[in-house]
Amino acid sequence: MPRPTVMAAGLSVVFLLVMTGMGGLGAVPWNARQMMVMYSFTWVGFTVGAIPCGRLLRDHLRAGGGQTEGEAPAVPTRYVVFMCVTVSLMLLLAYALAT
Repeated sequence: MPRPTVMAAGLSVVFLLVMTGMGGLGAVPWNARQMMVMYSFTWVGFTVGAIPCGRLLRDHLRAGGGQTEGEAPAVPTRYVVFMCVTVSLMLLLAYALAT
């Protein structure tokens, strides 16, 4: 698998373990099950939010990430706003479901 995929999968597992661990230990006001709901809804929101900029991400990954910061393709503001709105809505839905 390409390196970014392995990194994303590894970070996903780490975040899942940290979130459920915090819920299990009582470090946050939610239990482990509620944290799992929040985690999964956040990933769904992130995945749906990334759909519009998928071509930009694929082009960047095909280039090997060897571009300098100034040469990287700019992500339009509407894509960023769509991603933030989607993740926020999914978090609100997860909160409503988890409580």
